[in-house]
Amino acid sequence: IEAIEQVDTDAIAVTRSKKSEPRIPFGTLVERGLLQPGAVLTGLGGRHRAKVRADGSLVCADATGSIHRIAAHVQGLDACNGWTFWHFEHRGTLVPIDLLRQQVRAELN
Repeated sequence: IEAIEQVDTDAIAVTRSKKSEPRIPFGTLVERGLLQPGAVLTGLGGRHRAKVRADGSLVCADATGSIHRIAAHVQGLDACNGWTFWHFEHRGTLVPIDLLRQQVRAELN
């Protein structure tokens, strides 16, 4: 027993993966009033825009769908993480919608 060394708890802590966190549908942000229907989201870099719909989908010039589908569509990609691509204006600054998802997760815990 004397030969056992105590381990630093920070060194053995396990980081939770993003996949283990509770899923928050984008529509939850609309339901909770964190984003209003008609709000304009701006893509990373400011080139692309889409409007939030009451059902939690997005609409751009030529398509309607989820935050992920429309983020991929406007960039001509097969897939895209809409949580990090789309931004909303908060106090004059563009902020990723992922911050709102993190806020909802924190409220659930």
